[in-house]
Amino acid sequence: MVKKTGKQSLGKALKELEQIAQWFEEQEEIDVEKGIDKVKQGAVLIKDTKKRLQDIENEFEEVKKSLK
Repeated sequence: MVKKTGKQSLGKALKELEQIAQWFEEQEEIDVEKGIDKVKQGAVLIKDTKKRLQDIENEFEEVKKSLK
């Protein structure tokens, strides 16, 4: 089952993505159903990570503006 990540830490999301990649690397024969679930989970993590990175960039820009 694919779980939504919400506002988990960026580090945790990246670690989960690393674990998914490692799972694929370790498989001699990939179970298609499990593989699809992992791909879906990875897609959610990537989407959330991109959003979190954008939020962090926006926060950084606000801090930078406040210093001028």
